[in-house]
Amino acid sequence: MGRYATAPALLILLLTTACSGTSDGDGTSPPSSAAPSGTGSSSSPEAAPSSTATPRALDLPAKAKILVPVTTGEGNTDLPVFKPESDVYTVYVKCTGKGKMTLVDRNAPDDDPSKIGCNGPTTHGRIYTDVVPQKLAVRTDGGTVHWTLAVVSGEHPV
Repeated sequence: MGRYATAPALLILLLTTACSGTSDGDGTSPPSSAAPSGTGSSSSPEAAPSSTATPRALDLPAKAKILVPVTTGEGNTDLPVFKPESDVYTVYVKCTGKGKMTLVDRNAPDDDPSKIGCNGPTTHGRIYTDVVPQKLAVRTDGGTVHWTLAVVSGEHPV
């Protein structure tokens, strides 16, 4: 169980170090938030996720088992619940905009959320966990954020 207890910390480390975007192309990282928005899922039409993006939008590995299909949206969204096939899955995220984006584990909402750098390359994060249903959520704050996200089974080279 020891390696699974560190899963939230690994999620943060992997997602924040995998990609560091810039806000205006000036070489500085956007400020980050230590806590997700407390507003929960947004019901506004512009926050509704869409599955119309193509897998190429995130350059997903060929023949990967998709756990959460490529989804795009704005604002806060609870992602579909999924159960990994093994003790690892990979998250692919890309976001643009002036706000901040975090990925929250709804199973452990008090843990630190993973901050996603916007306006840069795609962020890849490997998550090591128990093989139990996973409940992730996208949270945005401080402005409009357009995001694209997918989750695939297993560990894939970056």
